[in-house]
Amino acid sequence: MLTTSIARGAIYATLVTSFTILTAFRSEGNHSALRNGGDQQTYLHKVISPAGQTLLEYNADKSIRRIIQLHKSENGTYSDIQLPVYENGRLVKCLSAADEKAVTGDPYLSFEYNNDKVSKISYFRDNAMYAYDSLAYDEGGKIARRYQFGRNAAKAAWENSGYLQYTWNQDGDVERMDTYGRQPGYSKFVYTSSVSYTYDRKQNPQQQHPELAILMEAGAGGLSAHNVLTENISSPNTSRVVTNTYTYAYSGKYPVRATFSSGMDEATVKLEWIKLQ
Repeated sequence: MLTTSIARGAIYATLVTSFTILTAFRSEGNHSALRNGGDQQTYLHKVISPAGQTLLEYNADKSIRRIIQLHKSENGTYSDIQLPVYENGRLVKCLSAADEKAVTGDPYLSFEYNNDKVSKISYFRDNAMYAYDSLAYDEGGKIARRYQFGRNAAKAAWENSGYLQYTWNQDGDVERMDTYGRQPGYSKFVYTSSVSYTYDRKQNPQQQHPELAILMEAGAGGLSAHNVLTENISSPNTSRVVTNTYTYAYSGKYPVRATFSSGMDEATVKLEWIKLQ
């Protein structure tokens, strides 16, 4: 679901900033190909940040069984559990629970497909759908736009409140993401902000499990083939450009530490990996 928190990149950098929203993911076909290649038997297992930690558990077929997020706050520690549900190798929904050992839970997300592409993502609260996103793709099969719909209770109808527009480069990375929304006095959607990205040349390990981008609510960088180095955030209402930077420490192909910096603010996460047979 779209929110104003659009300025976050790769999945591990996203974990630094409490799982901000806006993402999509590649087809199941690409997912299977990645699973079978080279040393892709190594999977993300744990991310440790100042805000808590995230633990990923896997099924025998290497699909995601459970995501456990432990959050630290002034009032103590609490957990969020996500339970992905697959049918014929395809992610169809995700349940949420509070018990780390739960095997079922309440509806959280559901997915509809058009051929091999996700066409609709629905969001649930208290067992009722309260919003959904509609995804459109370009001729190359990459996401081009993501439209947000919310329920207008007074009209008892769904309303389109805005959309994201993605621009891709030839390297398979999201080069720019523009946000459009409704503004008073305008009949059409109005351009409100944009984020432009630069990348390193390392493979984004999130592509081993493209559905992680949506289950963990990563940013646009989670869609890309490589890892985000910088984000430049701009708006037509100001000349100020906000720049976020990401740096990584690698062990072989895999990042074991990622640092997010924005002006005076800086945070570092540690990543642990496991090999699955």
